[in-house]
Amino acid sequence: MVIINPVSAALGIGQLGMGIAGAFGEQQKHKQQVYQSAFSNFMSRHKTEMMNQYRQQAYQTQLNFAKQQFQFNAEAADRAYITEQARFNEQVAQFAFNKLNMQQELANEQGKVAASEQYGRSAQRLAQVEVLGQFGRNQSILAESLASAARQSMRNMEQVGREHKSADLQVYGSVMNPPMMEIAEPLYQPGAGPNMALSIGGAALGATSSFFAGSKTYSNNDLVPFM
Repeated sequence: MVIINPVSAALGIGQLGMGIAGAFGEQQKHKQQVYQSAFSNFMSRHKTEMMNQYRQQAYQTQLNFAKQQFQFNAEAADRAYITEQARFNEQVAQFAFNKLNMQQELANEQGKVAASEQYGRSAQRLAQVEVLGQFGRNQSILAESLASAARQSMRNMEQVGREHKSADLQVYGSVMNPPMMEIAEPLYQPGAGPNMALSIGGAALGATSSFFAGSKTYSNNDLVPFM
């Protein structure tokens, strides 16, 4: 027969209740921590995804603009080439017109020398040589002017090409380095929660010891401690 100590029994029952409540409290605390960590992880990963999408869209916009700018640069260079070629063609046409005028002037001067009666035969030949010499000098000047105009036109063409290349390089420099994407933090994996069975079992074991701590029992007609 066991004589229960009321105080010890109350303490044991109270300890058991507190142990069970503590186990459930730890379980609830763990669930709350898991929820907060999972939510924080989700928001962080979502923020990283949105930032990466924004950077990709912004870079794609830059690429589209660069394509348009490349096309604009090419069209501007074509217009410059055409303008320079037209300018040089006008110069060539003017040189050709000047040459025709010089030839006409030569023919006129030769006709005047041949028709003049104040010159003797030798004088006529000298006059003809002088007229031809002047014509030759004028032809040389005209030829050099034409060659100089051609060289200048070539330099102008090369300058257009350099400006076109420089403009394209500036555009390429704005898109040559794609944006760096942020790395999202790993997906949250919750750890194992507290072992309810083990916690409650430990509480029950401690409560049992407290419950019977002041209990007594009979042994050979003597009261002795139960535990």
